[in-house]
Amino acid sequence: MAVFHVKKTSVGDDQSSLVFKGKIVEGPISKGMILEIPVTQEAVIKMKIDDVVQFDKQKDDEKKIGLVVDFKALPDDMEVIMGLNIADEDLTISAE
Repeated sequence: MAVFHVKKTSVGDDQSSLVFKGKIVEGPISKGMILEIPVTQEAVIKMKIDDVVQFDKQKDDEKKIGLVVDFKALPDDMEVIMGLNIADEDLTISAE
């Protein structure tokens, strides 16, 4: 299990993905792992990471890594996640 600190969430260039920008706090994170977003104390939304990107030109070390989640097949879910306004939060990343 890994931990990722999300500094900012933004829409990807393709307009059908979200990029969680931040930094790795603990453990390795790679494509195919599961990003867990807590909605309530009981409910967690699990999403597969489609890509892990590095922003070399980003001056803020808190936003150097991006976890990309694709929502092409689930545009309504993307709206829900954007509505959660995920920022300055630690999220758990699991292998499956």
